[in-house]
This record gives sequence, structure tokens and C-alpha cells, in this order.
Amino acid sequence: MRTNLHLAGLALVMGLFGCASADEGEPSNPDEGLLPKPTAGAQFSMVTRLDPGVEAEHCQFMKAPPEGLYVNRDEVRFSAGSHHVLLYETSYDEIPTAKDDGTPIDTSGVFDCSDGATNGWSVTKLVGGSQNGEGSSIVAFPSHVAMRIRPGAVLLMNAHYINASGDVLEPELAVNLYTIPEEQVEEEGDILFLYNAFIKVDAQSQRRARMRCPVRRDITIANVQSHMHARGVGYFAQTSTGQPFYESERWEDVPVKSFEGGFELKAGDTLDYACDYQNPGQHTVYQGPRSTDEMCMLIGSYYPADIATSNCSADPERPGETVGIGAEWIGDGTATCAQTLDCIEGAFSNATEGDLAFQGCIVDASPDVSKEVSDVSRCILLSLMSGKNPMTACGTEIATCSAK
Repeated sequence: MRTNLHLAGLALVMGLFGCASADEGEPSNPDEGLLPKPTAGAQFSMVTRLDPGVEAEHCQFMKAPPEGLYVNRDEVRFSAGSHHVLLYETSYDEIPTAKDDGTPIDTSGVFDCSDGATNGWSVTKLVGGSQNGEGSSIVAFPSHVAMRIRPGAVLLMNAHYINASGDVLEPELAVNLYTIPEEQVEEEGDILFLYNAFIKVDAQSQRRARMRCPVRRDITIANVQSHMHARGVGYFAQTSTGQPFYESERWEDVPVKSFEGGFELKAGDTLDYACDYQNPGQHTVYQGPRSTDEMCMLIGSYYPADIATSNCSADPERPGETVGIGAEWIGDGTATCAQTLDCIEGAFSNATEGDLAFQGCIVDASPDVSKEVSDVSRCILLSLMSGKNPMTACGTEIATCSAK
């Protein structure tokens, strides 16, 4: 490994974990028939405009009520043209007019966020959403559990749109957050939002993306669902016992599995899930937000809340800063750890497609060296994110990997 790893790596890290433009329309309230407002809770809505043949992500900031919310469940409806809808809580008290790096954005209404809904914004957690326009959504807790949204918090609504028609679409969506009184809340819930950043599906081939995330404390899962794009043909999620607790072959109209009485996991267990893909096309497909890319996610409501478990964070003391990096990524290839390390060096030296090359390195590794590959990759990523030279910070991990 050469020292240029340190110089080239940070941009690649942001491309992996920072998680065509469209005309933007002024927001308006959707028809009340789309989804009646809740009697206890709040409704958040968005309407935009999408030209023919356009794929884009649009966002809008909005504020939570001044008294805050204790969300017990959600309900989502969206019209034709929408692929998924997500609602995030942010750390802002007032709607920002620029990204955290100072880039000015017109956030007075709906704005394009096709570079990634959370890219550049201080998002703290997911609080609602669905990938099914008229089906099950994400949040569903027992009667004594709720997810807290702080008073007056700025929320970020995000929708992924695909207009395959020849006409202009004006997709509308509504998210209802149903609440319970604070005195009824015995435990605080949260959402599992596990995202595999490493996917590579070669042209005319079948591949798998798999990862394991640690369970940091005893939890109970209330429901669970998968998320893939159109090349997804199979999915499973299991614990360290190897017994699947969720399986699906669908990438759309995705089934949401609810657990009567809850599915309990102990601290020290793992959430192990995989997506199987079949790519009939002529080009390699990688992880990414567009329909031409792929995704592999595990999503579900659970309690009690633990931020590190929710996001597969590497450091429980800094869960928000190490989101997604606590995983063990399990390759689908034959490369040794030493060969994978050489591949990673080449990826970090690639100024134009380094993030895609890095994904390929991890996926092409043998599953027999998943721990060593993950340990060295995690150390490299964390050291670059903290401004350290991985050559010195990751000496032990590099030596261990080089011997495998």
C-alpha cells in the first residue's frame, strides 16, 4: 500500500457514505382524499412536477409541531410517479438555506436533491416513510412504544420519482404520523435503517451483496422489510443462528412482516442480510440511488432505541459520525484479503471511478476473509474520515490482511 492512499481516499469515502435534474414545482397541499389528516398526530405533504422521461429525487423541509411528537405508527400514500417516500428528522431548529458546507440551496419549497437526500444536510434519523404507495409503511410499534420527534424540529421529506410516461406528472404524497400521549410512552422506539454500500453486479450475471451488523443492546423488532431495485430477485435476513426471520423475492410491492409479540434479539447478536441480483443488461451495476443502480437494505421498527444499532455504526460512542461502517461485508468472489488490499489501493488511486472500484473490491473478495477485509476497510475509512493516515493508523489490520 502506497502513501497516496491517504491523499486520494477522502473523496471516495464521501462518495460511498455521503448517502439528472428535474424541473421543480411549488408545493401545495394534496387532495384530502389522498390521505385524511390524523386526529392525533400530524400530516406532512408534498407536491412536485416531473417532466417526461425524468428520474429524480426531490426534497422539502418542513417543521414539526412546537409541542413535538411521540409517533406510534405512520401511514403513507403517494400517487403515480413516486418510487419511495422518506421523512427524516434533522438537527436544525430553523429551515436551512445552505448545506452544511455552505452551498446555497433554495429551500423555500420543493428542491432537487438527486445528489442524495441526506447529502450535505444534518439528518439525525428516519421517522417515517414507505416504498408502497397504498400498502404497509415503516413505523408500527406496540401501544406503549413511540418514537420521539423533538419540539419544532425541522423535518426533511424525500421522494424518489420515475416518470416513464410521455406526459408531465405532478406526483403528490402525504405522510401521517399517528401519536400517543407522552404519559403512555413506556419505551422509545426507532427504525433499523441498514444500508449496504458495496454492491457490484456484472453484466449478464448473478451476484450477491451481503453484510452483518452488530446488535448493541437487547432489542425487540416489531416489523421488517427489504429494499432492492429491479435486478433484485431474492432476499433473506437472519440472526447469528442462521435461521432466516424474513425472506422475499420482490423488489416492488415489498411485503412487510410484522411480529406478533415482537422478535427479540440479544446484545452481541447480529443482523445478517443479503440481496441476490440478476443483471440481464450489458453494463455492470453498482450501489447507488438511481433505478439504474442497486440497493440492499434492511428496514424495520424496533425498541428500545439505540442509534448505533439503528444505523450499523462502527463506534457506539460516536454513532452519528460512523454510520454504516460497523458492518462485516461478506464478499461474493474468490479474492484473498491480500489481493483485495491491492484492489483497494488501486481504487483509492482512481480519481474518476474510485468509489465504484472500491465496491468491486469488497464484493469480489472471498467470503472466507470477510472479517479481515471488513476490519481493514473499516479502519481505512475511519482513519480517512478523521484526517489520519491509514498507513500508520491501520498497520495491524493491513498486516493481518496481507497475510491472508
